[in-house]
Amino acid sequence: MFQFSATRFLLFLSLLVISKGYSSPANDSVKYYLEESKKNIYTDFPKAKLYLEKADFFAHQSKNKDLIADVAHNYGGTYYNLGSYDIAMKKFMQALSIYESTNNKLGISKCLMGQGLVQQGIDRNEEAIKLFRRAIVLNKQTRNQVLLSKNLLNIGISEIELNKKESAYKNFMLSYKMAISNKDFEMQHFALNKLGSIHYLRNNLDSSIYYYKKLISDINKPNNWELSFAYTGLSEAFLKKGDYKSAEKYGFQGFNMAEKVEAKWDIAKASGVLAEVLNAEGKFEEAYKYLKINKIYNDSLFDETKLQQINLLQLKTTESQNEKLSTLNEVSEQKLKYGRIAVISMVLLLLFLLIILYQYYRNTKFKQKLYEELERKNIDIKNRKALITSQNRTLSDLNHTKNRLFSILSHDLKSPIASIRQVLELLEFGNITDEEMKIITEHLMIQVEGTSRLLNNLLHWSMTQLDGARTNREDLVLEDILQDSMGAMLLMIENKEIEIVRLYSKNDEKIRADKGHVHVILNNLLSNAIKFTPKRGRIEIKYSEDAPFYNLHITNSGSKISQAKINEILNFEKRMDSEKGTVLEEGTGLGLLLVKQFLSENKGKLQVINHPEGGTEFIVSFEKAK
Repeated sequence: MFQFSATRFLLFLSLLVISKGYSSPANDSVKYYLEESKKNIYTDFPKAKLYLEKADFFAHQSKNKDLIADVAHNYGGTYYNLGSYDIAMKKFMQALSIYESTNNKLGISKCLMGQGLVQQGIDRNEEAIKLFRRAIVLNKQTRNQVLLSKNLLNIGISEIELNKKESAYKNFMLSYKMAISNKDFEMQHFALNKLGSIHYLRNNLDSSIYYYKKLISDINKPNNWELSFAYTGLSEAFLKKGDYKSAEKYGFQGFNMAEKVEAKWDIAKASGVLAEVLNAEGKFEEAYKYLKINKIYNDSLFDETKLQQINLLQLKTTESQNEKLSTLNEVSEQKLKYGRIAVISMVLLLLFLLIILYQYYRNTKFKQKLYEELERKNIDIKNRKALITSQNRTLSDLNHTKNRLFSILSHDLKSPIASIRQVLELLEFGNITDEEMKIITEHLMIQVEGTSRLLNNLLHWSMTQLDGARTNREDLVLEDILQDSMGAMLLMIENKEIEIVRLYSKNDEKIRADKGHVHVILNNLLSNAIKFTPKRGRIEIKYSEDAPFYNLHITNSGSKISQAKINEILNFEKRMDSEKGTVLEEGTGLGLLLVKQFLSENKGKLQVINHPEGGTEFIVSFEKAK
């Protein structure tokens, strides 16, 4: 069904050709507003509809039947492009009735083509072909080669759906040749796309690629709908040839172009092809993403089509009633001429109407039951869809939480364990005295105890996150957590002979935050300060207060970082590339991301300041406990 986006645009090319050279101001206004509506239909439907309403106003002022029909026909084309086939069909029929009263063959042929496109849109392709052929008869009578070319192409599209590929190919080729003769570039583009698609269906992949590329490279720039169709067609062809790289490139181009024009059929087709390509390349996560998009749009199109089919059935009932009323009028006229025959005809007509009314009553009851059943099914589908969406969201949240827990554990335990490993290597390979052994053992115990506290804190926090990421804010003494974090990193500090300067006395100020989050924040800031402090450098720690915040300042000596790097730290939203420390320490690039994320969840903030004399100051702020 994806090919109909092209026929929608094709229909619009012929929407404004019906005018017969009207000359009054009102007539000129109608023509102007119809043209403005056409310009906006694919970008701003409310504005396009507003222009149509203005055109309708002036058309009725002029009392010109053909102008009124022109507006109705444009309405039909507008709603057809939106996929509102029921409204489109009504407008085409309204315009057709007026054109027939004025014997406007050009207008009649356009309305027949419009009705054919609606039938094609709901897969009634045999009925669509009948309407296109009736339009062709009028095209030949009026010698309108442009509309004749379009109707041949429309017949070919329906023949593809009916699996009449050879006949479809002949009609596409004939339409293409006529478009060249008419110098109708839009029709040439449509026909090239259809030739590409028919060759793909016949497994002539090189020919299919040739026609698609011929369209894309045409010096007469194709419209975005045709480009979307061609790119997606190329993606299909290269996928079938096994050239996945080319298939992916054209697939993304087709999908992006379809999104740009907001065409549901094209988005559904492009996302489906792209999902197949990515799956074939083994990019399963991306493939699943586009498969979901494909399903969303296909579901939407399915629901809309079903509703439109029901509305179309209602419209057919109205048509049948109109025909019967027409017959009744003819009988009434004959009654005036033929008295006796008229009386008999009236009796027969009365009986006929009684039968019709009875049938109508039965049909109404049946339709009511059908509508009620459909409504119940729709409610059931909605409820199931909501349940599945909720379950998928829950699973996604749990998976995200799991990944984050592993990242935090690996990041925060890396530095302490590395320090312990260094001590163990020294014990294994070093030639040390008993006194040195005693000192190293004491340091190792301190490091192990600090690491153990860190591990317990992280595991305790992780357990609270198992059923989803939660923030459990409580009153905490910031100094106690700082002491735990510094204990875990004692060996790192001593290995680099760093001087820790505390510019405060014992502090019992309380903050309001999640304990596990604060541990992660302080571990990362201290680890970062140690990493970028040179050997025998200095780290200053102090507290300050402002308004509702209690602030911890951690300043490391050494080279200051650039303002550009500070901006990157404060503005990034994903893992950064980690830089090596002063003694080539490695990092994961995750630490500052966790600091920012957890500060946000605890209503805190982060500041980074460069000191002119050198060194960098990180200020982390927490809300005071109430």
